[in-house]
Amino acid sequence: MRKIIYCVIVTSLCVLQFGCGGKGEKVIAKIGNRAITLEEFNNRINSLPRHYQDMIKGQKKEFLDDLIIEELLYQEALRSEVGNDTETQAVIEEAKKKILISRFIKERVDSQVNISEDDIEKYYNDHSEDFMLPERWRASHILVETEEEAREIKGKLMDGANFEELARSRSIDASAQNGGDLGYFQKGQLIPDFEQECLKLDIGETSDVIHSKLGYHIIKLVDKKNPEVQEFESVETLIKKELERAIKKQILEDLTSNLKQKTDITVNDYLLEDSRAGNEQDPIEDTSGEAK
Repeated sequence: MRKIIYCVIVTSLCVLQFGCGGKGEKVIAKIGNRAITLEEFNNRINSLPRHYQDMIKGQKKEFLDDLIIEELLYQEALRSEVGNDTETQAVIEEAKKKILISRFIKERVDSQVNISEDDIEKYYNDHSEDFMLPERWRASHILVETEEEAREIKGKLMDGANFEELARSRSIDASAQNGGDLGYFQKGQLIPDFEQECLKLDIGETSDVIHSKLGYHIIKLVDKKNPEVQEFESVETLIKKELERAIKKQILEDLTSNLKQKTDITVNDYLLEDSRAGNEQDPIEDTSGEAK
């Protein structure tokens, strides 16, 4: 558990800036002149994914101790000047750029999206064909290794034995624990020999013994459903996400288009053809000047 908590801290993208603890603030820990306030501590936990939050809320002491270790290592790294080299600075700058862009998009794009229930219902009604479920069948089966055993079981069924009970006691398939139930399937989802036999049956009818690469089957068709439109409630969340995605995409495209129009941009396309990025040859000297 302790190792997991520490990994959460190290891999987390959220940034916690410890202060010195202002007047009236409850300081839960001090590391040198750095303070972790109770508010900052709680914010750090709340910024994590839900499953990590639930785990850490029962291990707060260990989580705080790992935050202290994190701060100690950070302070020592600053004193060592390990981050002053060009490569590290480039990585820091790239991370900073990505964080700022992410926050900017959240404020300028994501915050403008507001999908109403009416929007979702309208999309559902206007695109009902997109939510059409195809014809489906539901079958159960008993699978055994030999034709002789399959014939024996078929005989018992013809004499009135219960299909589900025989499936549980005799079938070698994983579905045996469910009485042989395979659930609903569409054309093309099961092995051909098995599927073709299913499609011949009426609801409640049991097949003769059939052979497939898996062994010998006896199949019972349990149910059949005609093509139908999915219920609104089952696709509501999916529609909302799709509408949000489309709106965000449009807002972002409009934003970037506007920025391009306002900014002087020069692209030297001919250099793309001569680019040697990624190989071990000497880089081409750029004598065209810095592109904006």
